[in-house]
Amino acid sequence: MRRLAVLALMAPLFVACATTQALPKSTSCEKGRLWACNEWGEELLQDGDRSTAEAAFARACDGGSEQGCLALGRLRIADGNLAGAEAPLVKVYETDSEEGALALADLYDARGGEAHAQAAAKLRWEAPAIDKPPFDVAMQYRIGAWRPTADIALNIQPMAFLDRRLTLGSNLAYTSLGISEFNGFVGYQHFATSWLVPYGRMMMGSATRYSRDPGFNVGAEVGARLCMSFVGHVNVAAGMSRASGGYMSVGVGLNGLFVLLALLHVR
Repeated sequence: MRRLAVLALMAPLFVACATTQALPKSTSCEKGRLWACNEWGEELLQDGDRSTAEAAFARACDGGSEQGCLALGRLRIADGNLAGAEAPLVKVYETDSEEGALALADLYDARGGEAHAQAAAKLRWEAPAIDKPPFDVAMQYRIGAWRPTADIALNIQPMAFLDRRLTLGSNLAYTSLGISEFNGFVGYQHFATSWLVPYGRMMMGSATRYSRDPGFNVGAEVGARLCMSFVGHVNVAAGMSRASGGYMSVGVGLNGLFVLLALLHVR
């Protein structure tokens, strides 16, 4: 009897949930559900109703949906409304979105002219780097060095440094005996794609008595990063230094902001 009573009380909730799930996307969109606006817009495009699709994407974009803004901008470009396409695409671009940068470049190409062509080229140059962290902290393990060595590096790469192509930073290497070297470095990285980033760096600093050759230290490293957007990267590299000799390394890096938040949480 108690079970029947509970079911009777819960029945209106089940009906309400079923009704919510059964709402058409147009109604859900009008109620402010952004995912419904985007999905409804795509369905309208497939049905050939471009004007209503634009309204659906505009509602999603106004609500803060990057997907909606991208769809709206691209639809307006396709329809020849280049002036109206700029605002939603700029909105996405300003969130450090690679897709937003590329879509905005397409808009400038569509406008034509030398100035717009230059702006489009700059956006495509920025695009693969735009969503990467301005600085990261990386841990590497050096294989084949004078002694098994770990390396902690702070890599600084804001967009102001040639759109993240130029990097500056420092690294600290240590063995089981203690800290073996401390260096500053300058490097260059090439965005082959948004996720594959070969790099090279020159290191200069000092080697301690726990290194192979104490005193002034100099070295170099080349490698490649496999980037995961703003989160971080994994990397492989080969290098050498007076303190460690030749080595291969594997490592992982994390967005420096995440590391700072973790340290603050620990404190």
